[in-house]
Amino acid sequence: ISPAKSLLTTWPEDGPPITWSVRGLGDGFSSVSVAAGKIYTMGRKDGSVNLVCRNFEDGSEVWATAVGGGDRPNCTPTVDVEANLVFGLTHGGDLLCANATTCAAVWRKSYKNDFGGRMMSGWGYSESPLVDGDFLICTPGGDNAVMVALDKKTGRLVWSTEGKGLGSAGYASPIISNGAGVKQYLTLVGRGLIGVAAENGRLLW
Repeated sequence: ISPAKSLLTTWPEDGPPITWSVRGLGDGFSSVSVAAGKIYTMGRKDGSVNLVCRNFEDGSEVWATAVGGGDRPNCTPTVDVEANLVFGLTHGGDLLCANATTCAAVWRKSYKNDFGGRMMSGWGYSESPLVDGDFLICTPGGDNAVMVALDKKTGRLVWSTEGKGLGSAGYASPIISNGAGVKQYLTLVGRGLIGVAAENGRLLW
């Protein structure tokens, strides 16, 4: 609910001026992440799904790197400023961890091949992975790995959550909750909302 009144429906002729605009980022449904003077997004261009970095001041390209193929991406990249890493996920579940400055690939994973992951429909993976301390929390949607915690710097599997009977991955990004005094990760999957223990990946509810 917003208490604001008399909101403008159009900008006045004298403002605000457009500082810059760019084209050619590629097709997709990704939003943007802004961090450390850079803008990160994703787009499909010339048959490749790319992770893109632009300069915040003028929109000029800093770098672009291929994440994988497939359909137009839904993921908004996750940026870890402290570790200087950026994470991007394709429609088909290809996950890239890249150096946020140079775009060099640090590690890669496949939700399908590495975790038996599945999406609940053809709309494709849509989450933005969650950085929590040393971990990257993801939702492949597999029977043995509905959710996983990865070492954010190496991609090493830390724990996985049993997913049989829960359905496949949904269209949500995991969040942190301390409900009932228990640190847990919440997300929506095919059968509904789940809570997973942050310390070991045990399904709580």
